[in-house]
Amino acid sequence: MSTVKEREITEKITITPGQGRFVAEVSGVDLSQPMDDGRFAQIHDAFIAHSVLVFRGQRLSNEEHIAFSRRFGELEIHTAKHWLLPDYPEILVLSNRGEKGTKPIVNGGAYWHSDITYKAKPPLGSLLYALEVPPEGGDTLFADMHAAYDGLDEATKTRIENLQAIHRYGDRYQLMAKEDKDRPALTAEQLAEVPDVVHPVVYTHPESGRRALYVNEGFTVGIEDLPEDESSVLLEKLFNQSVRDGHIYRHRWQAGDLVMWDNRCTMHRATEYDARHNRAMHRTTIQGDRPA
Repeated sequence: MSTVKEREITEKITITPGQGRFVAEVSGVDLSQPMDDGRFAQIHDAFIAHSVLVFRGQRLSNEEHIAFSRRFGELEIHTAKHWLLPDYPEILVLSNRGEKGTKPIVNGGAYWHSDITYKAKPPLGSLLYALEVPPEGGDTLFADMHAAYDGLDEATKTRIENLQAIHRYGDRYQLMAKEDKDRPALTAEQLAEVPDVVHPVVYTHPESGRRALYVNEGFTVGIEDLPEDESSVLLEKLFNQSVRDGHIYRHRWQAGDLVMWDNRCTMHRATEYDARHNRAMHRTTIQGDRPA
């Protein structure tokens, strides 16, 4: 089997790591064009090795964005239908002006989270494509949850080894709906689609075998079978560990960027920007399996 380095030479794709092994920039590839299996294998290898991949200077139609995303698996259709692009329900529109009737959203992910961990089978990953960006601000921060786990002391690793955490969607969404007049409240039917679920606090990546913390302040509301005060203290410790300075990558967006991240071993959050400027992104999300 050829190595990533050998494929770089053969396929003329360059993988440039940054932030240690946590992120890499991929150049020499036009994602709007059909991709043979060798080139895709190189990108897939890099995705598993680095968790966050950055592709600059892309020009993608909705069909091309969806087609590349589907190389990694079937795509999620988000519960909040008011942000789905008409005729392309695989695309979630993150735009402060809205698009083709979708609801505007100024800063929907301005808290640390991994996408959709409130479902029994959370996503494998997401691909976010920048259409318009403000002149400054509006960055996205990513946290390395492999590094977060690796940096724990042995006593804490032992303590959390077999714990299960409770994940919930409604609390976070309804809190943000109170703060954002443009965000519709979830209907009873939508809430019924996302009952509480439990996932392991420590996740073993199914492809790399590496361990990662799998809790996030956005959707993790408690630890199963622990008293509430003990659960809160432990979660606060794990949240703080996850976002230490050395674990964070800041992506400063340019129009045409596509960033994809491995949702199984990263968290992310949006940062503020001047909402007088347009900011428009399209996101696709790849279906995943039950964490183990």
